[in-house]
Amino acid sequence: MNKPSCLHIDPRTGLLLLVMSNILAFIQPSFPLELGWIIFLCLLTALCGCGKAAVKWLLVFGLILCLQFYILPASPKLIATGCSIFANYTRRMLSCAIVGMLMVKRTPLRELIVGLRTWHFPQKLIVAVSVTLRYFPAIREETGYIRDAMKLRNIHGLQKVEALVVPLMISATSTAEELSAAAVTRGIENPAPKTSVVELRLNAADWTCIVTGVLFTAASYLTS
Repeated sequence: MNKPSCLHIDPRTGLLLLVMSNILAFIQPSFPLELGWIIFLCLLTALCGCGKAAVKWLLVFGLILCLQFYILPASPKLIATGCSIFANYTRRMLSCAIVGMLMVKRTPLRELIVGLRTWHFPQKLIVAVSVTLRYFPAIREETGYIRDAMKLRNIHGLQKVEALVVPLMISATSTAEELSAAAVTRGIENPAPKTSVVELRLNAADWTCIVTGVLFTAASYLTS
């Protein structure tokens, strides 16, 4: 659960910020606008209770800038050509990664589903999203159990690969079936209108984030 002192944004706001981040990534705004957008997203991340993650994202952005402007120009031409493309695309998609991480960490799945239903997304897409977002945490938890078991049995070297992959493949199949059965049991495929105890409302913080994103997107488009 989020701490009471932390900012909590609506999942629809997060989706809009993600869309605008993708638009900005393709527009490729000027450096001042790009820097301002990254700082804004990192500040939002810190206000939502992910201060350490915000500092890490700023450090990653700084390292990419150092790589592009200082290290690669002094490197051999072959290395500079190959790495510059990777660094450029990583820098352009960094804002999308920040918003995605923020949504994964601070947006409960039930709120995301309600937000998608509010915007009348297809039910098939909602089912796929809900099962997928529950699937990967379950697999990560299962991987931890398998690693603990390998430590208890003192498995080392190449045997760790077989001891991890085989049980994980079996567990992945059974986990997918269990999640699908649980979703069907809860009536997720029922075409009848769904109800929820969760009520989503856009507050002042949400509107501030949306307006700021629109302004950055418009400015980037006009100056591109």
